[in-house]
Amino acid sequence: MRVLAVTANKGGVGKSTLAFQVAAELARRGLRVLAVDADKQADLTRYARGPRLAGMGLDAVLADPPASLDPRPYIGSVSDNLDLLGSSPRLADADLVLQSAQGGPFLIQRCLAVVAGAYDWAVIDTGHSEPVIAAVLVAADQLLMPTTASSPDARHAGDMLQTAVRVREELGLETGDLLQRSLITIWRRQHNGVADAEVIENLQDRFGDLVCPVVIPHSSRISEANDQRLTVREHAEMFGTARDRPLRAAVDAYEAVTDHLLARAGVAAGDLSGLRLLEEIDLDEPDLARVASAIRRVKSRRGLDDDELAEVLGRSLDWVRHTLAFGARHPEGEDRLTIRPRSRVAVRELTGSRPPRWRP
Repeated sequence: MRVLAVTANKGGVGKSTLAFQVAAELARRGLRVLAVDADKQADLTRYARGPRLAGMGLDAVLADPPASLDPRPYIGSVSDNLDLLGSSPRLADADLVLQSAQGGPFLIQRCLAVVAGAYDWAVIDTGHSEPVIAAVLVAADQLLMPTTASSPDARHAGDMLQTAVRVREELGLETGDLLQRSLITIWRRQHNGVADAEVIENLQDRFGDLVCPVVIPHSSRISEANDQRLTVREHAEMFGTARDRPLRAAVDAYEAVTDHLLARAGVAAGDLSGLRLLEEIDLDEPDLARVASAIRRVKSRRGLDDDELAEVLGRSLDWVRHTLAFGARHPEGEDRLTIRPRSRVAVRELTGSRPPRWRP
């Protein structure tokens, strides 16, 4: 399991939003993802529709180590391939535990090791507590560091790199691979601002390849998606229009950031090695909703059409289409049988021909 830490030394730079969007995009590619909220503000938990209650997330896991380090009782499902280990304001109590317990900086790493076999990625939204930051940096294989295209925020874009080097060297851990895989993402404050462009150029000159070439555009619809507890992609599919170019650009940007993240991690965007997607499909499974969910993962991850999917599975095209139709996801978040409207001809056969129109 790869561990991605989304972290920043400044608040208000879109850290929790980025963690949620990237986790959802990874899951959309068929990867099994655990989103971990390591911030006492619990914004990621709210975006992912999780309970922001004490004793229901990471705060409970870190309450009494080592006995409490099993996170499985507190992990809940968000969507296909995406689970959540949430948080609450009581996570602040973990600071003392991480500082005083034996092996405190390694507690989050030990917690994730319990479920390492069940997930391909863990995406951690890191708060601003120093003990939590240190524990996350010990567990991380890769850093994702967001900043806005603003001079005060951009000055701190590389702070977490320095912190990671210091923390890991103090504990005798290597830092080279972590730094090479890390990525800085930039979020525009305005649609088309000269000041933003200058900040972006300065960041690229300063950090070079560490800066993601894709800039996340400004859009108020991103905040709307967070308020509605939807990913930006879900929000665009449900409420977007063809004219809403900033929203569509935001969807494309988060998708491209995820592609760059995978490339930086050494995983090709279309590589299926190690994902075991086909092995996850039990065609004899009596629950058709589970079969449909597994098939949708394969279709999305490989970018297959229905004909190609039928060939991969060794089934007929009609079987594939009927199975995909079963359990299609609706905006309410429930899995229901997709009901297709009858054609007009079929309706007329059932109801009879139309009566002649009345004319005065």
